[in-house]
Amino acid sequence: MNEIKSLLDKIKLVIKYNSRLNESENNNFNIFKICGVNHYENTHSSIIAEFLKVDGKHGFKDKFLQAFLDVLKFEKIIDLDFNFSFNGVKIYTELVINDGRIDIIITNNEKQALVIENKIYASDQYQQLKRYSEYCQKEFKSNFLLFYLTLFGDEASKKSSKNIEYKQISYSDIIINWLEKCVEISARNAIVRETLIQYINHLKELTGQDMNSQQNDDLIKLLSNKENIHATLLIGKNINGVKNHILNKVFLPQLSDVCDELGLINISTECDWVNTSWAGFKIKNPKWKYFKISTEFESKGLRNCIIGFNHIDSKIRYEKTFENLKTLMKKSNSNWAWKDFPEFTNWNSNALISIIDGKMVDIFKREIKQLLEISKNLEM
Repeated sequence: MNEIKSLLDKIKLVIKYNSRLNESENNNFNIFKICGVNHYENTHSSIIAEFLKVDGKHGFKDKFLQAFLDVLKFEKIIDLDFNFSFNGVKIYTELVINDGRIDIIITNNEKQALVIENKIYASDQYQQLKRYSEYCQKEFKSNFLLFYLTLFGDEASKKSSKNIEYKQISYSDIIINWLEKCVEISARNAIVRETLIQYINHLKELTGQDMNSQQNDDLIKLLSNKENIHATLLIGKNINGVKNHILNKVFLPQLSDVCDELGLINISTECDWVNTSWAGFKIKNPKWKYFKISTEFESKGLRNCIIGFNHIDSKIRYEKTFENLKTLMKKSNSNWAWKDFPEFTNWNSNALISIIDGKMVDIFKREIKQLLEISKNLEM
């Protein structure tokens, strides 16, 4: 244990030193973060599309689009001999089709298309990729590629993509690598270059890569020292255990206290939160017959947290109220009416710290009160 404590003390010093260095160099200023550009897919789609445009205000014509295709080829997402004509290239965002909106679509005069479905935290709609694929087959025959863009390159759900061919791409690798190529291309244009750099830094924060390269190098060297190897691997082996301990032994009791205060019942149970699909917290209102308040992580690893209403028993439905709840909440499907959980959609280190210092449970209390308020006149 002394070995581990000594290593942790050294890590704290490295982080503290680099944090002070970042503050002195004003590296914490980021206009995308200030404007709240985090989980809004439409905003990210607009930013990406603007850089891809051959007539974009960046002024680099088709160079950024070519760099995007080059990265896809280098990462073996598309074949090396794939050829996409730049003749009459047009890029659309939120293209309305009969049964949906395509986030980004790139077309040309040769009737080719590159289609990007952009998912930051939102869940898939029923047969979403299937509908987009069918639309493209009608418009472009076989001359299109369908990409599914998420923070970490996740697969689309079966309900969206069954029997559909699509390619997974990620912000964490593909988009950041492409944007870094664009930085090289725009090196002599300070405004474009610095805008790209700020967006890259923002994406790195969203994908947990915001540690600067010097700090990363310093930590790797420290962890790789012979004297630290045993402690390093022992810590790594127990990371998920630490996360589960904080949720099971710290947060669940906090949530129970809030529920007691509000006249509710916390029916959540201890589990392996990190590795369980659709893990979430469940809250029962003794006055409600049909519904409960729930949160859920849509992806393993404590990612994509949502909060809202669903049925106590999926077999016993009350559609009249459920339709009202769908209208009141931002998002819905056949079983849920929900919104993205505020501030901590992905439960990273900052989220875990907020549990320990009591901030997270205060957010939950506020959100639960809001849900109780909007549902107070409904038969629940």
